[in-house]
Amino acid sequence: MKKEGFVSLFIGNSDSYEELQKYVLVSYTEDGDAIPSKFEKDFGIEYYDEDFREVEFYSQSSNDLRVLLEGFSYDEEIAPEFIDICGERLDQEVNSVILLYNFQYDRKVDKTNQFKFLGTVQYK
Repeated sequence: MKKEGFVSLFIGNSDSYEELQKYVLVSYTEDGDAIPSKFEKDFGIEYYDEDFREVEFYSQSSNDLRVLLEGFSYDEEIAPEFIDICGERLDQEVNSVILLYNFQYDRKVDKTNQFKFLGTVQYK
């Protein structure tokens, strides 16, 4: 899963920026042990470096992948790569994006989640 130079893209819908933050929030016990976020549980992710995560909530939903990825780190490199995989227009409108850098997600998720995994591309 951890893989230098790769970025994994997840899209979905949230009610607000605060709700999106709650979805990805990793909590800790008094002993310092991590309590996985709902996002991690939904996708079976055991660990990723939170310093290499970017999330964005948009007040208006869009299905234009180029618009959704604009402003993220390495957007000029990753947008064309994800468009090659997914097409410029998604099959649904979304208002939230999660990118995990230096992370190559490679699992299939059978259940329906609030978010959907779209793919992984190389950014370096």
